[in-house]
Amino acid sequence: MRGRRVACVAALLALGCAQVREITGGEKDAQGPTLISASPPNGSVRFSGDRFVLRFDERVQVERPRTGLLVSPPQDPAPTIQVTGAREVEVRLRAALLPNTTYTFAIGEAVKDLTEGNRASGLSYVLSTGDWLDSLMIPGTVTHAFTEAAQDQVLVMLLAEGDTAGFTKGRPAFATRTDPLGRFVLDHLPANRFHVVALRDLNGNYRYDLPAEEIAFSEELVSPFSSGDSTAVPVRLRLFQEASAQQRMREATVLDDRMMRIVLARPAERLELVDVARSGGQLEWRQEWGVRRDTVFLWPSDTTAVDLGRYQVITEDGVLDTVRYRPLRPMPFHLSVKALPAPEAVLLELRLRTSRPIADVDSSRISIVSDSLAIPFQTQLGPDDRTLVLRTQLEPNRRAEALLLPKTLRDIYGGSHDTLRFTMGGMESRSLGILRVTIQVEPVIAAPFILELLDAQGNSVRRTAVQPNEPMTWERLTPGNHTLRLIADANGNGRWDPGQWATGTRPERVWLHQEPINVRAAWDLGIVWKPLSD
Repeated sequence: MRGRRVACVAALLALGCAQVREITGGEKDAQGPTLISASPPNGSVRFSGDRFVLRFDERVQVERPRTGLLVSPPQDPAPTIQVTGAREVEVRLRAALLPNTTYTFAIGEAVKDLTEGNRASGLSYVLSTGDWLDSLMIPGTVTHAFTEAAQDQVLVMLLAEGDTAGFTKGRPAFATRTDPLGRFVLDHLPANRFHVVALRDLNGNYRYDLPAEEIAFSEELVSPFSSGDSTAVPVRLRLFQEASAQQRMREATVLDDRMMRIVLARPAERLELVDVARSGGQLEWRQEWGVRRDTVFLWPSDTTAVDLGRYQVITEDGVLDTVRYRPLRPMPFHLSVKALPAPEAVLLELRLRTSRPIADVDSSRISIVSDSLAIPFQTQLGPDDRTLVLRTQLEPNRRAEALLLPKTLRDIYGGSHDTLRFTMGGMESRSLGILRVTIQVEPVIAAPFILELLDAQGNSVRRTAVQPNEPMTWERLTPGNHTLRLIADANGNGRWDPGQWATGTRPERVWLHQEPINVRAAWDLGIVWKPLSD
């Protein structure tokens, strides 16, 4: 009998082991902590203490209190925030509160639950040192001035009327941050008028005091309004980085193909690298300038011991800085080669772009064939030695294949490529599309305009100056989804320019067409675009 019980127990244990499953605990918690009470209560008036306590529905922790806690109006020094119980957080004030003032403590980014790390996003605690809470608000959005992309975690601040120094030297009257969609709401405001400014605050001091910080500002003073005011218009801020008043070097990076990229704060006419440690020998640098001449790419003529030198960066403004040549990874031996789009009306060319300057071209290893027939061609290097142009007598609407055998191109460091094949020639008209665009703008927008056609990746494929109400035609367009970008070129220099805080100059206005432009083969598409003036 005892043996039978033992057998039954063993069988049950075996069955139980076979059915063991991992405890999942249900769906993952994605909800942040919820505030269940506060002492004194949220929304208190006649506050005179030096701290308040927040109690949550679950265990919490504090992270990044310096940037996660935002006080409006700002305090200096900032409050401290710490966990005083499993579900309790204390905020201790270290600066005196102003009389008859409503304070908002945006605390949600500094508090998160202990298990999943979900933040209490959107949580704010409000109190007043007076007899009532201010109830007016200023909502709005922050987008990038050129791309129109929403800007997340940008500081939006209010400066008191007449305060022209607070943005650069003082403290704002009120502040908040944008959400991932670029939206913001400054609430619990008094009935005053304010300058509205935005700042990507890189050092967390509420001031515009670093050249790399991006800014935006309203053109006029803004008055807060009540939440039920249907006539109120949200503020639109467009973020930009000012052009530097003085020339300086922003970046010096050695990329994988042994190219040093130097980015300047302003366009330059010339640039020179001088080795302050070299005595004897000759080191030359091949240069390639960007379109705006604020970026220059440099390749050393000799990579032997080049990383031991120290190089002064010199422009027409003098010595800007001293840099070192320090590659991060070994250089790839194979030379990268890609085909560039042929310019409009030049359909009989093949333009090849290499990753390093070309030292030698062996034309005998190149062939261009169309319908099994060899096509004569000529080769020419571009002015930067990284562009090879193959010109042919290919008939219009015919296609050809260009073949480059291994080692056709050799770069300045001896690198080459494997077999390369490229298709060239013009597409038939019935395979391409036509786009006609008419821009209709309000009379208040008085500026020359630049219209760009962007492909699905955001690359500019066509660009031209346009006049309002005058149709513009682009022919022989590749089918696919495109969009339009319009630039109000206020100074007529042919490019987009940022604004300037000191002079109150706003960035040149940019519009993006809100709907995709579907270019179709053999279609003639007409668009009338009426960009808004806000």
